[in-house]
Amino acid sequence: HRCGRGAHRVPHPASRQAPRMLLTDLLRGGLDELATLDARADAEAEAAGLQQAGLARLRSFAAAAPAAAEAELAEEESGGYICHVSGGVRFASLDELKAHCRSDWYRYNLKRRAKSQPPAGEDQFEALVEAGGDLDEISGSDESDDDDEEAAAAARADKQPVATFRHRLSGLLVSAWRCVLAPIPPDADAPPSQLAALRTSAQRLLGGAHLLVLLSRGGHFAAIVVKLTPLSNAPKLDANGLCSKPGSQLTVLAHKTLHRYVTRRKAGGRQATADGAKAIKSVGSSLRRHNEAMLTQEIRECLAGWSAQYLKTADLVFFAAPGPANSSAFFGGADAPLSRADPRVRSVPFITNRPTLGEASRVATRLLYVDVHTEAPAAATPLPKPPKPSKKAAAPTPVAVVVEAPPAEDLPKLPAELHQAALDGDAALVAELLALGSDPTAKHLDFKFKVPYDVSENKEVRNAFRRRMAEAPDEWDWKLAKVPSPLTDDQERDKADKDKARERERKKRREKEKKDLKSRQLVEATELAAALSASLTLTDADAIEALISKIRAKKAAVEFDLSPAQARVAALRAEQDAFTDPTARRRREAGARAAALEARLGMAAGGAAGAEAGSGAAMRCDWCGKPLPAQSFNKHVFRYCTSACVQAHSKQL
Repeated sequence: HRCGRGAHRVPHPASRQAPRMLLTDLLRGGLDELATLDARADAEAEAAGLQQAGLARLRSFAAAAPAAAEAELAEEESGGYICHVSGGVRFASLDELKAHCRSDWYRYNLKRRAKSQPPAGEDQFEALVEAGGDLDEISGSDESDDDDEEAAAAARADKQPVATFRHRLSGLLVSAWRCVLAPIPPDADAPPSQLAALRTSAQRLLGGAHLLVLLSRGGHFAAIVVKLTPLSNAPKLDANGLCSKPGSQLTVLAHKTLHRYVTRRKAGGRQATADGAKAIKSVGSSLRRHNEAMLTQEIRECLAGWSAQYLKTADLVFFAAPGPANSSAFFGGADAPLSRADPRVRSVPFITNRPTLGEASRVATRLLYVDVHTEAPAAATPLPKPPKPSKKAAAPTPVAVVVEAPPAEDLPKLPAELHQAALDGDAALVAELLALGSDPTAKHLDFKFKVPYDVSENKEVRNAFRRRMAEAPDEWDWKLAKVPSPLTDDQERDKADKDKARERERKKRREKEKKDLKSRQLVEATELAAALSASLTLTDADAIEALISKIRAKKAAVEFDLSPAQARVAALRAEQDAFTDPTARRRREAGARAAALEARLGMAAGGAAGAEAGSGAAMRCDWCGKPLPAQSFNKHVFRYCTSACVQAHSKQL
């Protein structure tokens, strides 16, 4: 991130690396020319040879006197003090234990323990000394300080996650993850060298051994089982004598992903971690506790289902589960699916992202590749801590250090022509590649481990796979390639005939629909013509206008003459406007009031005049002027067509 001016750019150490190559490609070229990076491994090999000679002598001694060894063991077990450095030897008193701790045997086992090697027994130690071992190397005198520093340096080197070798012909450095090296056999008397472990690992992977990668963090779980499938191509060596063409591809045998809500969204962290600090009794915490238990149960059910087929037969098992809350699903409890004592179980030696299927495949891919360096990878130099600002001094301008992103990993391109052609929709190229022998069952990393048939979205491309299945049904496992059924020439001809028959039926159906539509339009036109003729006698202008709008909206088969109906509407509107004129309305109201007054006074002449005035107003609404319906509203001496007209006239009066 850039947090101020004056940012500096630091080149990433990985930018000096050459392209990677698969671990099994070393068997195709380059493994025989590898050597350890320093001469210390040769000395270890010589010491291992001496150790083998001493062990042979020790075995002969044990075979000659088994009864004496058993008696000595029973005598040692009767003591009360134990030295775990020397393999659990018992002593009767504390003074004997102290004397043992000052012996060369104890110091020798102490150095073996620093190198993660099993302890040597007393007889084995004496046999090693008689075979030519140097007592000065294991003594506790001042002259052994340099040797102690060398042993400490060797112990630190053994803890490094990467094992580096030098290629004799080119001088390049080849680095492999130390966790991928073959585990030490339980019956081995001495640990094999790193080069021998590298060769064993490559041979096992090339022989079909599978690996298991388990990722768990933040309520997400991802597991994947992979192996390297050999390709049928000849090895191709570059100028340095290393294999430049991949001879295997990564194949996914099984995978599983899970997710549960177990993290506290606003506060952060797992619910189990928060429960250790204080008691929380909210609804969300109860839900997260339940989800944590369910996630652990689902992970163990998944591993139990894989136990016989993948877990027990896996060559190595890699896991990345930071924190006790995540690792408890793997190692917690009596029924834990994994054991830390299992030499096959290794932790992932680099930082992983959120556990997903893509991340698990990325981790597996990164573990199975080795790096070829032009020079030894330099360790990242830690940045100096900025001095604390003084209260009196002004705050300095913040300077950020921007680390350039490493370049994209230049992995060797695995064969993906068939996948790409299927994705592009090129049916001709797909047919050509299948004829040349491309594998339709291969799952490629760049295409989310899908077979070419699943990658294709074009029907013609999928038919190309089906045609090849019909031509060569025994060439591939078409069920594994997910091709549903073969497509023969007879099937295609039958399908073409059926398509033509369906097209003829559709054409007949369209012609019939057109005829039916035309006949319906003629009937509608006849009905509209009759309604238009009848509208010339109506007195409601709104009804006539609605009929005209309906005729215009419909696409009638014949043309209508709407001018008589429009003239009738105009005449009715003019008559209605004249009737609703304020002057005419006041004249009618005055006549109605006069007729009512004369009726009350009993004047016959006035009653006749009022009746005459009321007879003209009896045909229309006294407010809006529209013709009165059969059932009208009467109030006082006025008549209305609707209740709305009654209310409006009452407000005005």
